[in-house]
Amino acid sequence: MLNRLSERKMHVVRWLLAIGWLLLIASLFYDPLTAYLTEPTTLLSPFRIQPESAIDPTCVQVQGVCLPEQPYSMTARIFWAMIVPAGLLIIFVFGHEFWRRICPLSFFSQIPKALGIQRKRKVVNPTTGKTHYELISVEKRSWLGRNFLYLQFAFLWLGLVIRILFVNSDRLALGIFLILTILAAMLVGYLYAGKSWCQYFCPMAPVQMVYTGPRGLLGSQAHLGQQHGITQSICREVNPKTGQEKSACVGCQSPCIDIDAERSYWDGVTRPDRRFVYYGYIGLVVGFYFYYFLYSGNWKYYFSGAWTHEENQLSTLFSPGFYLWQQAIPIPKLIAVPLTLAVAVILACWLFSFLEHLYRNYLHQRKLNLDNEQIAHQVLTVCTFVAWNLFWIFGSRPNLAVLPEWAERFFTGLVMLVSGVWFYRTFWRSSEQYSREGIANTLRRQLNKQGLDVSKILNRSNEELKPDEVYVLAKVLPIINQTQKLELYKGVVQGALKDGIITSAESELLEELQAGLGISTNEHYNILADLGIEDPSLFDTNQSVSLENQLRLDGYRQSLESLIFDLIGRGTPIPEALERKHDRIAALKQNYRITDEEQERILNTVFGRASGVLKNAELLLQQFQVMAVRQQALQQLPANPEAPVYVLLRLAIGDRQSLVLQRLLSILEILEHSPEAKELAHQMSSTIAAPLLSNGLNAEDKNGRSWQTTLAPQILAILESPSQSVPSTLPAITLSSVLSAILYEDLEPLVRALSLYAGYLVDASAACRAAQELLETNQPGLLEETAQKILQHDPAFPPLKPGGQTLTTLDKLFCLSESHFFNQLPLTVLLDVAVSCQSRVYRRGSMICRMGDRSQEVLILFDGQADVQIKRNDGSEQTVNRINKGETIGELGVLTRAPRSATVVASTDPTMVLVLDAQRLEFLLKRNPELAIGLLAIISKRLQTLTKLAESLGK
Repeated sequence: MLNRLSERKMHVVRWLLAIGWLLLIASLFYDPLTAYLTEPTTLLSPFRIQPESAIDPTCVQVQGVCLPEQPYSMTARIFWAMIVPAGLLIIFVFGHEFWRRICPLSFFSQIPKALGIQRKRKVVNPTTGKTHYELISVEKRSWLGRNFLYLQFAFLWLGLVIRILFVNSDRLALGIFLILTILAAMLVGYLYAGKSWCQYFCPMAPVQMVYTGPRGLLGSQAHLGQQHGITQSICREVNPKTGQEKSACVGCQSPCIDIDAERSYWDGVTRPDRRFVYYGYIGLVVGFYFYYFLYSGNWKYYFSGAWTHEENQLSTLFSPGFYLWQQAIPIPKLIAVPLTLAVAVILACWLFSFLEHLYRNYLHQRKLNLDNEQIAHQVLTVCTFVAWNLFWIFGSRPNLAVLPEWAERFFTGLVMLVSGVWFYRTFWRSSEQYSREGIANTLRRQLNKQGLDVSKILNRSNEELKPDEVYVLAKVLPIINQTQKLELYKGVVQGALKDGIITSAESELLEELQAGLGISTNEHYNILADLGIEDPSLFDTNQSVSLENQLRLDGYRQSLESLIFDLIGRGTPIPEALERKHDRIAALKQNYRITDEEQERILNTVFGRASGVLKNAELLLQQFQVMAVRQQALQQLPANPEAPVYVLLRLAIGDRQSLVLQRLLSILEILEHSPEAKELAHQMSSTIAAPLLSNGLNAEDKNGRSWQTTLAPQILAILESPSQSVPSTLPAITLSSVLSAILYEDLEPLVRALSLYAGYLVDASAACRAAQELLETNQPGLLEETAQKILQHDPAFPPLKPGGQTLTTLDKLFCLSESHFFNQLPLTVLLDVAVSCQSRVYRRGSMICRMGDRSQEVLILFDGQADVQIKRNDGSEQTVNRINKGETIGELGVLTRAPRSATVVASTDPTMVLVLDAQRLEFLLKRNPELAIGLLAIISKRLQTLTKLAESLGK
């Protein structure tokens, strides 16, 4: 709720609250004021001690003995029965972001950072030998990174034990305890970067987790905000020059609750440590409040608030810890308290685990198909609801009991209403709904970028549309053509990956958007290939593309710009400006934990377009060299390099090389005739084979212009120079290693399926192991189909068995690739045709199609031969043509809607054909000009053949 309140104002608020907390701690040591409120003579105070003549003179008994009552300082009571419940109310209603931005302990933990005295470690770059210092953060794979929830829960349990034993009513002990807690927060702030105290150590963090769930009742939703990088309680600071806020995130935890609480929730909803925290917290609540009854033998001891000012609390440590049935149990309180809380946690974990098991069985019996994540969420939601209401049954009663009855009932009803509304909004929510909303928000931004304003149509702006309305809008808007839809989809995929809304380009949410926008699977993977070329780091498994990491880099970039641009604006050269601010830049690198490689990338982005595109060109050239080696290996290493699988793999890699080449040529256009452009042109000339480079230069750019006219003449001369030094020998690699690299590194399922099949031909056992791994990771359809086929251990795979069998997509693809009609098509179009085809098997002499029948499908001969027959004038059949593998039947009739002009009969046993429906062919022709051109060529040849035949018959 406070995520949009300025950091300057919140900084003042935090100072005031921190000072107030320090004053409260000081009052624990010296308080001359609040004792007056408890005097029997202070008639207007609801906290005054009732005299003996009161209506209810019964004393507060502890283990059968009246607890002496005398005026007392209320500071401990104010802290435990007012401030603590108020804090939990803030967390539940306004969300964690409200609390995190005002929490005094969080504020104190940042003091070492403000003083610049945080711990650092020395880091030596193994490549350059340069040394720098960086702040230390908790590694995700370290013991603390893996077990911090258990540690925080242990601290919470220990804090409650200390509270009951030592600090409930002893103001001096409570003051010391709070001071030590502040010092601990500051120590963690010195030892670790970012909000490590809040993320990994604070005992209140599990409480925040339980009471927030996926979101607070009035909390903001980070995934629906604008793309400005400042969300919820993210670490932020103010640019002193511009006054604008910027991210100060150092990526101390990912996913981070301060950046997007709901994303953090869904990321860990099924983890056992989170389940333990939820279940165990209910046990802590029950055990903590129930212990007051177990200790005193009655509930009045707790509800009266007498425990907040019990004299000589420390003297009871070794007295009996339980008093049941008017009998003291000789277990010291020092042991009874931790024992009670531990047993309560264990019992709660067992009970709720059992209830969860019953709930799962109930869903199974009713055949309600909820996934594990949704079941876990619903169970945790119930836990939050139970914990919240249990807390308010007890937590605020000592103070509510002194209010008028109507006020107490009103507050109780309000608490129940709040929890009921929260439960209603939360129980049915799902991670799919969260991700869908995030995708819709990214889609909304892309619509805005394309200038598609629907306010005139719907009388509402894009920002006012609900997520589902944005989806529908993108599907039905008539002003969006196919090209715009592809650009729209590309922007959504790129934004969703960068924002961390999806972690894979295979998200089901993208499949839904694909269907809505009419994006084919092949177009999807073409877009991924384009994104991989434009931003190689987007799919680089060696680089973190998390939202937290992106915000860390963006924060450093903004700080660097603010530091340097003034000098550059006054004419200072960039190297000199960087040198002048060397110390400040080094400090920024430490604060944001920036590596040398990240520093280089950011400098390239910030200080000069040329340096940035040159870095991109370097990455593209590296990609091209890898592709060239693979292309060469697939040509030279296989025993039969002209087998369809190797031909198609080389075709796929060649398509990628063409994309990279076009991108490199566009970079040369940007650099014009600069020295950098000449250097890049020389590198391209020595890296890219002359025929491929020549084809690329003769192609057109995206705007339909020729590279011959757009590139500088000096650059063209270098590229067209015949002095090529492209290496012709392969490095020491094996075909298996090349195919394995393609299988595990490529994004496109077709290319991966081809490499898996080719690997099967080279090393069947290794391919079977790879196929098993792929099936365990739920791969896309084509790859799954190929893996399943390989695991059948069929030595005849993929050749056909007599009598026919169901063809795989690769079977059909290989056939089409050898067809004169289809082999000129782009690989993605060829795959579309293969997916659309069905197979049929005929015996020798069987009629495949009859003259005069309606032409409703195109037939492609997959295996065997067929004869084309026509009737003579005397009624006899004459064979006029023989159809071989890969040739087509009936394409002319489909286009002209004319009846079949001849009969086709199978001449081998078996004969198999692929069948392409007429409507599907028309659809493919509209979307693929190459297919239309190929069809025209075949029709021309067919007409020439028929003409010659007619002439011969006429003679």
